[in-house]
Amino acid sequence: MKLFFKIALLFYLSIFSLHAQRAVDLTKREPDWYTVIGGNAVSPCIETSYGVALLSDGRLLSACTGAGNVIWQRSIKGRPSQFITSFGDFLFIVTDNSKLNFVNPSGMTLWTVTAPFQISDFPLTGRDGRVFVRGKKGFACYGLDGKRKWKADTPELGEFKIGELNDGTLLLFLKNPKNGMSQAARFTVFGERLEDITFSSIVSSVENSSKGVLVSLKNGSIGLVTVEDGAETADSKWVSGSGNSGGAFKICYSPVSENSAFFFQNGNKTEAVIVKTETGEILNRFQVGAIASKDFKLARSTSSGYFISGIYSACEFMEDGTILYTANLPPQKNWTSLFYTSKNYLILCMKDWTMKAYLLSQTPKPQKEQEHKKISYVKTQHFDSTVLEIGIRPLTNEKMSEISRKLEAGDYGKDEEEFLSLIKTEAENYINSYSTATVFQGSGKKSFFAENAVYTQNLLYLMSKTGTRESSILFSRLLSSSIDSSQLLSVVTFSGKTAYDENGQMLASLEKLIMNKISTQETTLLKAVCDATYEICRYMGRPALNRKGKAILTYMMLPQYDKTIQEYARKTLEKMIGFEKKR
Repeated sequence: MKLFFKIALLFYLSIFSLHAQRAVDLTKREPDWYTVIGGNAVSPCIETSYGVALLSDGRLLSACTGAGNVIWQRSIKGRPSQFITSFGDFLFIVTDNSKLNFVNPSGMTLWTVTAPFQISDFPLTGRDGRVFVRGKKGFACYGLDGKRKWKADTPELGEFKIGELNDGTLLLFLKNPKNGMSQAARFTVFGERLEDITFSSIVSSVENSSKGVLVSLKNGSIGLVTVEDGAETADSKWVSGSGNSGGAFKICYSPVSENSAFFFQNGNKTEAVIVKTETGEILNRFQVGAIASKDFKLARSTSSGYFISGIYSACEFMEDGTILYTANLPPQKNWTSLFYTSKNYLILCMKDWTMKAYLLSQTPKPQKEQEHKKISYVKTQHFDSTVLEIGIRPLTNEKMSEISRKLEAGDYGKDEEEFLSLIKTEAENYINSYSTATVFQGSGKKSFFAENAVYTQNLLYLMSKTGTRESSILFSRLLSSSIDSSQLLSVVTFSGKTAYDENGQMLASLEKLIMNKISTQETTLLKAVCDATYEICRYMGRPALNRKGKAILTYMMLPQYDKTIQEYARKTLEKMIGFEKKR
């Protein structure tokens, strides 16, 4: 009997050592780095490509590298809030309850708008750069230019964030249940209410995934809400029992494994249930510590699995149940918030106005090919080439005038879907017309766009006013095409008015133009390149693009250029250096 007990004890210890490989006591350990943030943290940390950013109660926005070096600190106008969301390295920040601020990667506030209600949650960014904000009884949408696209009234909304379904439509969870069952309203990204959805119980937690919206119910059920191809209504792709009598208090979706973790409180223990997101198959379940839902602070997916923290302890674990480490946290009276980065740093925002970071894991990073993410909500419309050849266009002059008026006024709502589709269709036709430029050159026939300069200029204007990231890609393709010089001035000018430059493609195209295509005598066009370069660099606020912009302007100061252009480029360069200093 004693021998059996020893064997059982050794087996238990070997299992325990597998599932609790390393314990860390942060109350006794010095941080790997720390930095001063000029106040108590108001917002959570936001991870960026350069490190992290956060907002303090001193109205100070701080950006730090992953090693804790402060890159910049900028003042933010208005009373700060916790509601801050990233779009790439850009930030959407809520201040004064209802003001939405758009801040570029260098900390410059590009625009501030006032929502028609008090914003009550973190902004949600859409695939084309639009941003959604919600209040207690409504929500609204803004473009990358700060123009409000629409606003919509709703019944009183609950505590859950906006759900984003796999087809891009949105779920807003209502506060008041119906017959003991939670409800949600489904909207298009153009503000049109599509349907109301009733769940079979009260919703306890919600999480967005690439597959749809994951939901946990208080009766213990878990499920995935999706819109199947061609379907007009949303439905449950799967519903499963979780094995728990209550609902999960948190759900995490992992883009790495495409699985999800549902966290339940069982007595004083926390149980993780690992689920295959696509099918609802339960892959594993195990305990990950004693984090009560009332003490819960943060959970997120990591490259190795998942991280979860309460106010007393934290841990990272893999989907097979292996605990990579557990960590005891300093007393909560000393800190206000915590964050866990993709580089395995646990960051504590302390009440002494410092940010302390602890490297907790050095597990290898599994490599996963990045899926190609959609950046558009609309498709191009098909027009037969023979129809186009006889002058029948997707956009008439009257339609262009209508779209122009509505884009300028804002609040165009569901009409935007048609507008964007028509603009995108004709932009693609414009680009494609230069893929067959040799055909026109051989026949002596010009393209429709070359022959109709006013129409083409109006199209470019509409492209620059959509407030979407897709416009920058269309403009960069135009700049890289074999477009003739008579139209190039308009393309360059409206590229600068668009300003948002996806991956620096427009700026790279401008550089190629002055190196290879634009002659040193084309003064007006070269000035337009200077202006567009300045506007793009100012808007984007990225050091790498600023260096590229300075190189473009410096090149135009070489002796082969007219003194007028040299002086114009010099003054533009001085303006660029000026906004860098003011940031």
